[in-house]
Amino acid sequence: MGYHVPVMVQEVVAGLVADPDGTYMDATAGGGGHSLALLQALGEQGRLIAVDRDWEAVEAARKKLAVDVRAAVWQGCFADLGELVDRAGIEPLSGVLFDLGVSSHQIDAPGRGFSYQEDGPLDMRMDPAAGQTAAELVAAASERELAELIKLYGEERQARRIARSICHHRNLEPLKTTQALRQAVAETRPQILHKTLARVFQALRIAVNDELGQVLAGLVAVETMLKPGGRLAIIAYHSLEDRLVKQHLAGLERGCICPPRLPVCVCGRQPSFVKVGRKFRRASGKEVQKNSRARSAVLRIYEKIEVD
Repeated sequence: MGYHVPVMVQEVVAGLVADPDGTYMDATAGGGGHSLALLQALGEQGRLIAVDRDWEAVEAARKKLAVDVRAAVWQGCFADLGELVDRAGIEPLSGVLFDLGVSSHQIDAPGRGFSYQEDGPLDMRMDPAAGQTAAELVAAASERELAELIKLYGEERQARRIARSICHHRNLEPLKTTQALRQAVAETRPQILHKTLARVFQALRIAVNDELGQVLAGLVAVETMLKPGGRLAIIAYHSLEDRLVKQHLAGLERGCICPPRLPVCVCGRQPSFVKVGRKFRRASGKEVQKNSRARSAVLRIYEKIEVD
């Protein structure tokens, strides 16, 4: 089962690789598609570190990249990045890529439990060896907690009704499979079933993997991992993660966090990042025709600047 086709490859490489002899990190290696393209753009002295929290993705990336001595592949989540770099004694990086969300490979594997279209265990963990499964989350959360996470992470208006149905079904029998969860959602008779299912599954996946917390941890780590002039490229696929990225980087672009009523800055914080090019980029119509996953993708690129 193959990994998804990487999105906006040319745009990522052109925007990220300012120094071909620098050290770069693909923090979401997946099957190694972006990593391979970055390697091809680097010089003989260039180096690439590919990281992923999913062991299957790490193995796939190693098969694709291991023949190149300039590449190393590690397992780890966003919250681990700073520690991984420190432990390896790597110099400040010239660029970092985040390709957020879930991969097509994970969705297409029934045994991972990410998709409502195939029956499988209700797991949804990006690292299958760590953390709480979606089935365990559904079993332990109160009806109110389920409604809140479905509304917050799935942006689903009928979250309370869906949470009530889930709790009713789990009281009859534990919800351990994707189809059992699908049935509980379907019985609420949503107007467009597949859209509601997508929102519910997205909400549980984000909660199980602490995706937004991980993204924020990764962004904080990048602040110290990048050297001045180094670049950060981020591809987001839904509004929650894109909003988090945009708001966090806006704070780094602004610098000062003093209340507006103060006549002068007293916090001393200076801007540390600037946008590169347009505010954001989207895939071309031609790419979307070939790869439907690119339709919702938003690419933002920033550069770290020297702070006095």
